[in-house]
Amino acid sequence: MNILSQAEVIQPAAGKAGSVPNIGDWSQTLLVRVWSALRWIRQRARAQQARKNLRVCETVSLGEKRFVAVVQVDEERFLIGGSSGAVSLLTRLHEAKSFAAALEREAGKIS
Repeated sequence: MNILSQAEVIQPAAGKAGSVPNIGDWSQTLLVRVWSALRWIRQRARAQQARKNLRVCETVSLGEKRFVAVVQVDEERFLIGGSSGAVSLLTRLHEAKSFAAALEREAGKIS
């Protein structure tokens, strides 16, 4: 819904060709426009909040169409790896002060 498409042309009053509408007409038109704009902004904000369940926090390219990324789904974070043919879950990241601390913890599990 476009606000500009809802614009109305102000017609001069009958018998007063070229006269300017009184302040009441202007204020009422302005209030209607402001109300419509606020309602549109509120609807857009709700739609964006509802969609923000999945977010790529950071991505590192490893060259030749390979990457490692941290993905957040709701409140959980995952480390994923990908190539041109597949995407794999490497680990679920637990709450850590930094990415380096989480990487060291996971490296310790491998050793």
